[in-house]
Amino acid sequence: MSQDSKTNPGGSQQRLLEQRARDLALPMGREQEAADDLAMVTFSLGRERYGVELPHLKEVQPLAGLNWTPVPGTPPFIVGVVNLRGRLYSVMNLARFLGAGAGEVSEQAHVLLVSGGRLPGGEIMELGLLSDDLPRIHHMPREDLQDPQDALSQEARKYFQGVTSEMVTLLDTDNLLSDPVIIVG
Repeated sequence: MSQDSKTNPGGSQQRLLEQRARDLALPMGREQEAADDLAMVTFSLGRERYGVELPHLKEVQPLAGLNWTPVPGTPPFIVGVVNLRGRLYSVMNLARFLGAGAGEVSEQAHVLLVSGGRLPGGEIMELGLLSDDLPRIHHMPREDLQDPQDALSQEARKYFQGVTSEMVTLLDTDNLLSDPVIIVG
């Protein structure tokens, strides 16, 4: 037993924890910070799987735990509105918007609060996207993203960046949230 551990029994543990903290505080190495790494959150809606780049994701909440309500007179792709800390957000069913099926809201449904695009006044658009399940984080090299080609209609392609090898369709969040069609007044 070292002299330090005799006088301070937790000293070696403390030094180990301090070293770990210093190691974690160091900048990541080049291999970890790959600039062309694509980080996204993936979610399911019906039989389709979608992805949103992490910088566009603000938060994820279970729909059952939110104060939400359908709103009469809105387009069929708007499920309703949710109240998050006193702010109301529209919740969009992306499958309905794209004409890929209606789908019912499940008990496991979640809302992904995303931001991007610009409203006519210049503000950044924020919107809730409906998910049938708990979204997951996914990383992949950006160059592995494939052109959607025949997988999507010509009209729908403008809302997507591409498709992964796992058949996750990556949203172009800025294009989607800038589309005047989704703005409910």
